[in-house]
Amino acid sequence: MRRLIVAALVMVLGTVALAQAPTYFVKADMVRGAQGAMGPVCVPNSVFFNGEMIVFRAVVYDAATGEELLFDEIQARGITATVVMDGREGAAMFFPPPGGGGEGEDGPPPGADFFRGPWAIPADFPTGMYTWHIEVTDAQGNTATFDPIGGAIGLNNITIQAAN
Repeated sequence: MRRLIVAALVMVLGTVALAQAPTYFVKADMVRGAQGAMGPVCVPNSVFFNGEMIVFRAVVYDAATGEELLFDEIQARGITATVVMDGREGAAMFFPPPGGGGEGEDGPPPGADFFRGPWAIPADFPTGMYTWHIEVTDAQGNTATFDPIGGAIGLNNITIQAAN
């Protein structure tokens, strides 16, 4: 009888664990964009100046298989990504198709299959330290969040300084 109870308990706990397993894993960073750049572009960065562009980037993985999700799978699952930063509304990110968005347009270079969220820092945006995170949602309502190290406890991850 005791074995039966233990087996039933293990099955219930296993089912609960499966039901709570994350659907997606998100890896993200931010780089300086070319617009208004006051330093090297397309390199990870956390200090920006008013007038520069921050480009948030995110790669989404299937948590069950570990496979990176590319454009067709992103579209099929209805996955969207939003970057949320202190002091501004959440902004939708975009995932460009491999061949470009329209006739005559170039797509991203090989290996650049990820969500992008460019944001030009307004000249009058308050200087200071900010946190950010990325929220991913699919058409079924499954969600995942990327928080940079320290972000979940309120440590700043972006510093915006006045342009000289």
